[in-house]
Amino acid sequence: MARVLLTGATGFVGGRVAARLTTLGHGVVAPVRRRDDHLEALGAEQHLGGFEAVTPDLLGDVEVVVHAAATAGPDLATAAAVNVEGTRRLLQAAVEARTPRFVHVSTTSVYADPGEDVRVVDEDAPLVAGDDEAASPYARTKADADRLLLAEQGGPALAILRPPAVLGAGPTSTWGTRVPGAIAEGRGFPAPRARTFAFVHIDDLVDAIVAAGALETEGPEARTEAARGEPLVANVVGGHVTVGEYLDAVVELLDGDLPERPGTDEAAWTGRYATDRLPRLLGVAPHRSFRAGMAEIAAAWAADPAGAPGSAPASREEPR
Repeated sequence: MARVLLTGATGFVGGRVAARLTTLGHGVVAPVRRRDDHLEALGAEQHLGGFEAVTPDLLGDVEVVVHAAATAGPDLATAAAVNVEGTRRLLQAAVEARTPRFVHVSTTSVYADPGEDVRVVDEDAPLVAGDDEAASPYARTKADADRLLLAEQGGPALAILRPPAVLGAGPTSTWGTRVPGAIAEGRGFPAPRARTFAFVHIDDLVDAIVAAGALETEGPEARTEAARGEPLVANVVGGHVTVGEYLDAVVELLDGDLPERPGTDEAAWTGRYATDRLPRLLGVAPHRSFRAGMAEIAAAWAADPAGAPGSAPASREEPR
């Protein structure tokens, strides 16, 4: 079994990855800013200091780095420090330690805003420019992180996975808690209802991460043999609905009358993201439905009303 360094292990995506890795028998090494009870229960090895805890020595016997930490906050300097400089530090340590594999959880937000005539956005589409002030700090800095990783020559075997909205339950889940919380509190969601809403179920994303790290294998061969070819870059998309369909599904789950109908009626992009590369290169294909993702969210709200929208704590570490 492998030792896996996992960033963002206290967040929504990272927490699910940590649970899956321990179920598979792998050892989880988690750089954290504060000790976490969930990771403690999983038996993860926690190292205080966040990114600063990651050194070549720490990576000495690590076979795979899974980088799932990020921030979606509105401050560009903070986003750059976490999403770009944090990634740079991890990569430099992995190169020096000769870590075999590096799996980076990116996002479809890195793609430049497609024009109305663009029907399919594939992995070769243009990325958001780092100086594009019309784009969010999250999109700009995540795109910069992808460029940084792709520019590295001779480092770990690289996989960059680009999920869209990640559906599932969790206190730091953007689409399962934070956006519903904003709607419930009357802060709305000012996005065109007709715009494409691409999604992936959290468990399908975890499947892709495990496959990209060759972590379903019993031995180290697949993780250590010459994987120094072209980086693997793949969208991880389970399907497409519209923003309006997502918002209406959230409204159905919320109690009480809403201050306003969420979303806007302006024209928007209605294309889709390419989904063929992931199954072709990694042999996994997201299959869990939009309904399954929303059902998991609904079940979590019913089981823990205190964790329902409007009552989740803020977190900067993991935006999905």
